Amino acid sequence: MTRVQLTTVLLGFILACSGVTAARSEQLRIALVISNGQYASMPALARCSASATIVRDALRGIGFEVIERADLGRGEFDTAIGALARRAAASPSSLAALYYCGYAVEFNGRSFVLPTSANITRDYDVLTQGIISKSLVDSLIRAKESTGFVLLDVFRTPDTSATTGLGGLIEQMQPSNFAVIGVSNSGAAEGPTAASLALRDQVAERELSLAAFINGIRRQLSKDATVTAHFVPAVGGPSFLTGGPRDASSAAATPPATSAAPPAVAVRPSPAPAVEAPPVAPPPPRQIMADEDQMSEQDRRRIQVILATMGYYAGRIDGTFGPETRAAIRRYQFEIKAELTGRLNAEQATRLVNTVR
Repeated sequence: MTRVQLTTVLLGFILACSGVTAARSEQLRIALVISNGQYASMPALARCSASATIVRDALRGIGFEVIERADLGRGEFDTAIGALARRAAASPSSLAALYYCGYAVEFNGRSFVLPTSANITRDYDVLTQGIISKSLVDSLIRAKESTGFVLLDVFRTPDTSATTGLGGLIEQMQPSNFAVIGVSNSGAAEGPTAASLALRDQVAERELSLAAFINGIRRQLSKDATVTAHFVPAVGGPSFLTGGPRDASSAAATPPATSAAPPAVAVRPSPAPAVEAPPVAPPPPRQIMADEDQMSEQDRRRIQVILATMGYYAGRIDGTFGPETRAAIRRYQFEIKAELTGRLNAEQATRLVNTVR
């Protein structure tokens, strides 16, 4: 090989390596935008389609890869969320966003979003047909090196006593690497939701940190009397939706934000007279469970209800541990890092029933 040839090969190698380095340092920005507007047993939500379009265009405008999904059933919903979580986990330091517009209800202090196949005739139907809102956030939080936000833009279901109830979700959330925004829409407004317009307006900034983005949406929604919004801010070093450092090394050198939003804040708190706080009741005693072979039918039904409440089970509450219950138990065992037997021993059953009380 001549000197000229050797030089050419070396230059090509250096350029190739530079290209790989640049590709690796490019931050993945990915968003899932879900618009559930056409429900099988509830009135259509035309506002969701318009709102999702605004969110999609706004995020694409600042460099996000946007995945659009509309009118998802239960299985399709789970698949879409799982795909987003895997993409975020596979790309360290990625920036991920989830926007959902559709119906949501609260039952027993827990918030559920509704697939389009849901038919909620009794409040407790949501246990088997809804998707627990916290599980959506938890799926993304597992990507520990990533950050981003979840915006749930929801409406109350008609003809039930249930409420949109996103306050329950906010109370259960601990600050993490993902910010959470829960917006309950009310009134007879038309067109895009206030939350989608607030998102669009905030990302118009040339340089915008995640904290400034959340605070900007909070300020904008506080002026709208037709919505109630709750927030859980992200924690950790600053992340930028637009502008700012793009790789981990430069982000680490950026000083932390000097102020942070409170862990969970409602935009429009209802005024109330000051009253003396009631005494704090002692926690209920821990409940001890037996191995599943020794459980009563009532205990087995209770296990199914809890698995449904946690978003693991969507079958019948009948006390029979069939294939769907076994699959739900394996999902729970995976969550607690236990062997995936599909059968509950006494320790696992005790831990499960004391998780949701």
